[in-house]
Amino acid sequence: MALENKFGIGDIVTFKTHPLLYDRYIKGDGKLVPPFMVVKEVFFEDKKKKIVDTSNGKTIAERIKYTCVFFDDNKSEFKTVVVYETMLNGFKNFYISRMDGEKKEEDSDYDSVIDEVSKYKDSSYLYGNIVYFKTKKLEILKKRSSVKNESITKESDDPIIEKRETFQYVVNYATPEFVLCGYKEELGEDLFYPNGSKKKIISKILYKVKWFNSNQMKFSEDFLPMECFIDKQPFPTLVPHNPKPDVDTSKA
Repeated sequence: MALENKFGIGDIVTFKTHPLLYDRYIKGDGKLVPPFMVVKEVFFEDKKKKIVDTSNGKTIAERIKYTCVFFDDNKSEFKTVVVYETMLNGFKNFYISRMDGEKKEEDSDYDSVIDEVSKYKDSSYLYGNIVYFKTKKLEILKKRSSVKNESITKESDDPIIEKRETFQYVVNYATPEFVLCGYKEELGEDLFYPNGSKKKIISKILYKVKWFNSNQMKFSEDFLPMECFIDKQPFPTLVPHNPKPDVDTSKA
């Protein structure tokens, strides 16, 4: 029976310990939260792969694993990690919302961001255009809650201890903007085992992007699957990042 992968190239995933899979806010140290990642490659182990320890009958591995990429904002560089399927969860299960001042957030606020990200389309290639890593908005909008006890004293009254909960954005793993500067097609070698079964799934097209590396004070470059990027601006600015394409009105 052929193996079926749960996630595809370009899907946004995270390690299943991510707190926003289970609650609307991060509690505790935000540095302990795993990143949102994009699937770069799907790999299928052959039947010879040992997934059960024969000495005790316990599962120790899986047949499907994913190479995922995320942005390390401390070193300002992309990193990859290989993770088995059951250790990952898809982004549609995340609790992510915008923070709108004093307005009480409703469930629809959480759904709207997920719906928006679900409609992302892969970036087209236009040399010199600005593009965005798919996880940018999710990383910037994740929030942490903390509770602080405050002592309030009024005249002729005993001090009253009040609990105050505050919320703040946690923006680790947030990415800069990237500029498109290269394009190449993958040859797609070694995609199948000798018996014809799938060995791996990869992207057919890679984009080369350039960005300012603030950690090393230089400009860095990397090739990544086109499915990692979008060209729709995730946050509006006074002046759009990319000019609108010229429209040929001569035939109108």
